[in-house]
Amino acid sequence: MNKQERMEKYRKMVEGKGLWEVDHPDVRAFYERAEAEGVELVSNNVPHLGLFRAPYSQNLDGVDIVIIGLPMDIGVPNPRPGTRNAPRAVRFWGLDRNMVNYANNLCPFDICNIVDYGDLEFMDNPYDLTSNLNEISRLYGEFKDRNIVPLTIGGEHTCTFATLRGLGKDEPLAVVHLDAHGDTSVGFQGSEVSDASLFQNAACGGYILPEKMVQVGQRGRGIIRCDFSTNSGMRRIMADEAQEKGMDYVVSEIKRVVGDHPCYLTIDTDCLDCGEMPGTTLPEPFGLFGREVRDIIRGMYGMNLVGADIMELSPDFDQTGKSACLAAGLAFEMMCLLAESKARQNGEKHQTHWK
Repeated sequence: MNKQERMEKYRKMVEGKGLWEVDHPDVRAFYERAEAEGVELVSNNVPHLGLFRAPYSQNLDGVDIVIIGLPMDIGVPNPRPGTRNAPRAVRFWGLDRNMVNYANNLCPFDICNIVDYGDLEFMDNPYDLTSNLNEISRLYGEFKDRNIVPLTIGGEHTCTFATLRGLGKDEPLAVVHLDAHGDTSVGFQGSEVSDASLFQNAACGGYILPEKMVQVGQRGRGIIRCDFSTNSGMRRIMADEAQEKGMDYVVSEIKRVVGDHPCYLTIDTDCLDCGEMPGTTLPEPFGLFGREVRDIIRGMYGMNLVGADIMELSPDFDQTGKSACLAAGLAFEMMCLLAESKARQNGEKHQTHWK
């Protein structure tokens, strides 16, 4: 084939095509529909769209998945607050994510009705930790009653206690917990519940089943205070074990322990190595890499997910923005995981619409 023939061949490949006329027919159909419904698919300056370009709405009728920010950091027991700014940062970097997962061509917006609720505004007593947690639990109890699956952007990890209390009010949940720390300290600094003790509180409250909980990535300081994890039956996979045996092994352990029990996925950003995730409340060295956490999330397809969160991002401690960028990438993988699980439970597809 000579030069002229090659050029003609390439021209025919693009002749008459638009930006979203991609080869995969389902992906092409979704982008054409989204564009027809007025979704700005390219610009990163679209404040009228929510995370990953989901429509903003607090109308929960017919919703499958709700994205919500919990901008709270008043219960962080150390001198590094800042997680209240995480939802805004993740929404910004989320505009750089595709709306379709390139790895499996899964489009969450084409199989589930997804809305961005915005951030929860604490109204009862916004400077009181207990009051804020009660507001979270009430809202997540409503999600539970409406059979809505939440994807939460935190916010300090203490918020997860309140989400588990709301979602696990009728049946205790299994939990997959990625974190440098066990968060099962007892009576930490005199506080009934904090981001260092939330899971022992959730277990003692009957909202989770410790024997169906897997903790991944622990290392560093605080490990010695986590005897409750072991004594209550949680499966602990330290960072060293995960790195030595690989993520396929981690996923196999998660599925062995959890089975098909309703499961909540929670990711504390400090499960990641501080070189990749400096913008977190308690950065720790020798942690997991972003691709390893991604592979754990992808390995959980087929499980019965009832919610997920990514917590403890403190974007102000990372002026490069890479921490929030990585958090947004992981949050998108989590949304795809939740959408696959929810659509399978529904037994049919529910499309997101923007108008």
